[in-house]
Amino acid sequence: MKKKSFLQRWLQNGYVLFIIAVIISLTIWVYMSINTSSNETSVTISNIPVQIELSDEAREMGLQVFTTDDPKASVTVSGSRAVLGLVNENDFTVTAAATSINSAGDYTIPVSANKRSTLVNYQITSSTPSTISVTVDNFKESDFQLQDGIVFDVEDGYYGAVSLQYNSVSISGPQTEILKIKKVVAKATIEGKLKETKDVEAKVVLLDENDNEISQSLLTLSYDKVKATVTVLPEKTVAIEPVFTNKPEGLTITDKMITISPSEILLAGPESDLKKIESVKLEPIDFSTIKNERVTFDGLGIEIPENCKSISNDNSAKVTLDLSGFSSKIFTVEQFSVQGLSDDYTSEVTSKSIDVTVIGSKSDIEKLTASQITAVIDTSDSSGKTGSVEMPVTFKFSDVTSCWAYGTYQANVTISKK
Repeated sequence: MKKKSFLQRWLQNGYVLFIIAVIISLTIWVYMSINTSSNETSVTISNIPVQIELSDEAREMGLQVFTTDDPKASVTVSGSRAVLGLVNENDFTVTAAATSINSAGDYTIPVSANKRSTLVNYQITSSTPSTISVTVDNFKESDFQLQDGIVFDVEDGYYGAVSLQYNSVSISGPQTEILKIKKVVAKATIEGKLKETKDVEAKVVLLDENDNEISQSLLTLSYDKVKATVTVLPEKTVAIEPVFTNKPEGLTITDKMITISPSEILLAGPESDLKKIESVKLEPIDFSTIKNERVTFDGLGIEIPENCKSISNDNSAKVTLDLSGFSSKIFTVEQFSVQGLSDDYTSEVTSKSIDVTVIGSKSDIEKLTASQITAVIDTSDSSGKTGSVEMPVTFKFSDVTSCWAYGTYQANVTISKK
């Protein structure tokens, strides 16, 4: 049997092999560290905020810098891997110099990057962007009425009306841009025909004097979208009905005597309400203001029922009355009656007679006498007054039903407390 050599015995010793492995590993680690530290590389750092510097003179003039977005820069640096591994965006200052600007306008200004970290053994090799575009102007803020620009269609027999979530919008930014705005519209399009209420999100659009859309890139809006509600209601056409005060009970207004324009109106409202409505009433016409002639009352207001809307855009009507076929006569009335006086008071009519113009059918006027007319003094509005007062007078007719008094009249009455 041959004896093992010394080298063989030594290499077969596990403890010795372990020591050798450790020494080799340390050697490799030291070698790699030295070579890595000495190798040059480059790194790009992004999302570095660009600081824009404006001159003190410009700021004193109220000028500000406006940009389309929050400008960011990227900086490329070179150095050892070990050093660059510690560098981040906080180690740089990127500046856009606008210090030579002292008037409003659009400018392109240079951008430069500088180190502000304590690490020195690396270099800035490049930075982007090299320039940025800015607008220099005075700041302005204004409120604008928000107009309806919702496009929609409804089924036949229905009406649609738009209501917006907000009535106005506040807009701020460069004064020059604000002054371009002539109209602010909430725009959206609803597809299909509607027969029920629908909500939609509308975009707020800015328009100039030629209805061209204005960019919002330099502007700040209090909101750029708004909820629009299209309320859809059924429609119904109803007649317009005249209303009269002081009209004789026995007087019938025939179709030949009266013309109403328009004679009907288109309403929109809840179905339950429309079912109950057959006509709408006009502002009253006082018969005491009408003579036996043809007369026109223009602009009489139409009483629109609650919860309904006039969608024919008619809020008033014209009424023409032709009473030229009636007769008139002046009567001297000597009979007086006092009404509305409290039991705590007494009255004495000091007016002995009153001349009144009476209008009526020819047959009624011919048979009417002054003894059939009573002057009625209503003291209910005397408010506790005593002494001689002048009060309004109306007239009652006996045995005739188509007559009325034309004009306004007053009589003197003395009121005393019991």
